[in-house]
Amino acid sequence: MSKLLFNRPVTLDFHTHKVRHQDNPNIVEIVSLHLGKDDPPEGPYTVGKHPWWTEDILSPDEANEMKAHFGSTNCVALGEMGLDNLKGPSMQVQMDILRSQLQVADELNAAVIIHCVRAYHQLLQVKGEFPSIKNWCIHGYGRNVTLALQLIDAGFYISLMPQPHKPEKFSELLHAIPANRIFLETDSMPDVSIENIYLQASNALGISIEKLKDQFTNNANTFFDYELAGKNRTVNW
Repeated sequence: MSKLLFNRPVTLDFHTHKVRHQDNPNIVEIVSLHLGKDDPPEGPYTVGKHPWWTEDILSPDEANEMKAHFGSTNCVALGEMGLDNLKGPSMQVQMDILRSQLQVADELNAAVIIHCVRAYHQLLQVKGEFPSIKNWCIHGYGRNVTLALQLIDAGFYISLMPQPHKPEKFSELLHAIPANRIFLETDSMPDVSIENIYLQASNALGISIEKLKDQFTNNANTFFDYELAGKNRTVNW
């Protein structure tokens, strides 16, 4: 059994809430589930407590449920989890909720998917409390290049998607962020194809879609470190 998540290049939708291409074997969508509310899909997924929809730290039962999910080959990471200064409970409560999930991730050697809105200082503070968690990714990043590079220096990966109201920012970030630290995603955007996002990235960077697929698949095999997590890949995506 392989320790690699993917054994071939794929068009990877790193973070989505909607399966759009279940009949296309060349597209792999990693579905984000909210713990206790969503049923697992047939393909790869992540599970966590989104800061918008919870006001309590993980209970012991929830922690065990999260561990049970990660025991499945299809659960590739924990999240999304994180901090949001525009929505959700108080920042202190959100930080405690995040810590409770990171404690589970730390125990499992799991990668984590982070939601962060206007709370990067607090996020960096919490990240510093969990130095043994190896791989962190901020999904749906849409801030400036300077902050992006600071986050890269702090050890984050960054997942991008085009922003209709600021189309130039997608290109700026693609050019600025090291290729081995990027993913592409659709998140919850309606009527958006990951294939179209790859096409936009290909045009912006002036490289082929095949090279993008190779790079981002390699990134995924590094980020979702099944060797570290003691997991085997036993299904074909």
